[in-house]
Amino acid sequence: MINIENLNHHYKNKSQEVLKNINLHIRKGENVVLIGSSGCGKTTLLRSINRLIEPVSGSIHINGENILKMPIKKVVRIRGKIGMIFQNFNLIERDSVLKNTLNGRLRHHSSLNTLFGRFSTQDYEIAKQSLKRVGLEDYENERINNLSGGQKQRVAIARTLSQNPDIILADEPVSSLDPKLMREILELLNNICLEKEITLVTSLHFLELAKKYSSRIIGMRQL
Repeated sequence: MINIENLNHHYKNKSQEVLKNINLHIRKGENVVLIGSSGCGKTTLLRSINRLIEPVSGSIHINGENILKMPIKKVVRIRGKIGMIFQNFNLIERDSVLKNTLNGRLRHHSSLNTLFGRFSTQDYEIAKQSLKRVGLEDYENERINNLSGGQKQRVAIARTLSQNPDIILADEPVSSLDPKLMREILELLNNICLEKEITLVTSLHFLELAKKYSSRIIGMRQL
């Protein structure tokens, strides 16, 4: 599903490399956790897989296609099948739970429909089913800024699920939550990916969580 070869990256304002000669192969449906201290390159690696960052050199193949060597139009198509979950949720606070979840459907529409936020009956059905899967079917009309941190992350998972992804990249998805919610969110995310055979790559700080909620752990360290 994901094949990374000889990947290197450093930021322009820093001479020190963040990623150095990374080689990593992840199978379809695998649940991989990247673990390491802050600054070791976990976020950079995840964002490179989604081409939110342009690495200096190397290759990243998604289903056999090198995402770093294709035109942007094709990147958008590939990226449409890669969901992203963030530490700080990346939700629109003033909008409703349902509206935020529907945003996961935007990649399935033309630019014009995206501009005006036009969604089909099927889009609404998918979004509502996604909210039901994360246990928020009774919160459709609630504004995001009225929710707890755990509820916000559930909305973020529902939004990603509405995208119908083949891959989910979760960047420190539980760092801002208390220990009980950490376990609840990781268990929910893992169960969803297992049910739908979604490849899951998560970055975490906590070894015990990584051991419990992954099929393979990749250790990273700062160069």
